[in-house]
Amino acid sequence: MRSTVLLAMAVCAGCSVAPTYERPEVPVPAGWDAASPGEAVAPGWWRRYGSAELDALIEEAVKANHDLGAAAARIRQARAQARIAGADRLPQVGASAGASRTWRSGDAPSSTDASATLDVSYEVDLWGGNDSAAQAAGSRLQATTFDRDAVALVLQSDVALNYLQALALKDRLKFARQNLEWARQVLALVKVRFDEGATTGLELAQQSAAVHQFEATLPALEEQLRLTVHALAVLLGRPPQGFAIRGETLREVTLPAVDPGPPAALLERRPDVRRTEARLVAANADIGAARAALYPQLRLSASAGAAGLLGGGTSAVATLAASLAQTIFDGGRLRGQVEVAEGQREELVEQYAQAVLTSYREVQDSLVQVEKSRARAAALAQAAEQAREALRIATTRYQEGAEDLLTLLDTQRTQLQTEDSLVQAELARFTASTGLFKALGGGWESARPAE
Repeated sequence: MRSTVLLAMAVCAGCSVAPTYERPEVPVPAGWDAASPGEAVAPGWWRRYGSAELDALIEEAVKANHDLGAAAARIRQARAQARIAGADRLPQVGASAGASRTWRSGDAPSSTDASATLDVSYEVDLWGGNDSAAQAAGSRLQATTFDRDAVALVLQSDVALNYLQALALKDRLKFARQNLEWARQVLALVKVRFDEGATTGLELAQQSAAVHQFEATLPALEEQLRLTVHALAVLLGRPPQGFAIRGETLREVTLPAVDPGPPAALLERRPDVRRTEARLVAANADIGAARAALYPQLRLSASAGAAGLLGGGTSAVATLAASLAQTIFDGGRLRGQVEVAEGQREELVEQYAQAVLTSYREVQDSLVQVEKSRARAAALAQAAEQAREALRIATTRYQEGAEDLLTLLDTQRTQLQTEDSLVQAELARFTASTGLFKALGGGWESARPAE
């Protein structure tokens, strides 16, 4: 009977009661709406903007950003947890040694004795519980690595967005200063005409008010520029004091065309989706570890020792033992742990499906933004050209006395608004492009070895 039991245990050793993992099925679209031809996304996507300064800023951020450093520290923690979880699959070995000296009264000689013992214990993984726990820890290590990559992708995108926004704000400031200078020139003209009695004090006051309104736009734009540069400095791991960028205009940057590729490839290209799936794989393995705890646990132990090492009467002893333990009643605790693990897997299945659908939406949203921002910028470029021409004509006609000041003021405001809107539209094109790179995973392809 004993042999039969041992044989059955030997056959069961290494069996797993964990469910087989299957990737959840999520509907995959056949293609993208509003996709345009372009170059496929690849690692180092930001280099396609053609800005050496942007390249340097992103490289610095990847090395010095504290959020990314914290993510790397979490990888080290997860790696240690994986080692801890894997330790139960190996024998546990311990050693002990001792020595004693005995003094006796009278003429009896004193004696010295020493002993040493080596202990080995091993839990036979009958139901694959230890393997499942190790697999769960390994998958969580993968998830933490994917999380680091997702943080890096967000960081790269944020650096690019802040840099591009800073360039756009410099362009807006340049146009605002140009319009202010133009308004001051018109004010000088109005003063001359007022002094000559060719116009009224009302027109002088109106143009003076227009000049002050143009002046009022500068502090707000300067504030936005400084705050954007400050945010960029922090992303680089620097204090904001004294930090500045060399770039002066958005026209220094190239707008790349992006090929989104097939939607199905997105499941492998986005680290946040892979992170969610790795957590799901870990939860699936947790079920196996929880189920294994319901069954008997077999532990083998052996010890060998020697006594009398210094007394000349050395003796050796060895023992071998096996113990089988089974919980009879625990109030439902172990069964509850299985249900918790199964519930966690169900939750992560839903989170994975949501993460996949969200990734599809983000790519599709970015494609729409790329298309519509291009159309808006093209229309505003024509509007800005016509507004500049209208301002030139209105100014000339006012100088000749053929147009009133109200028409000139309205033309001034229209020209400033159109120029400012055009810069913002161009920034929107770059923002949509950066968003598309980010939504597509930034060229990330698979889990890299944790650093």
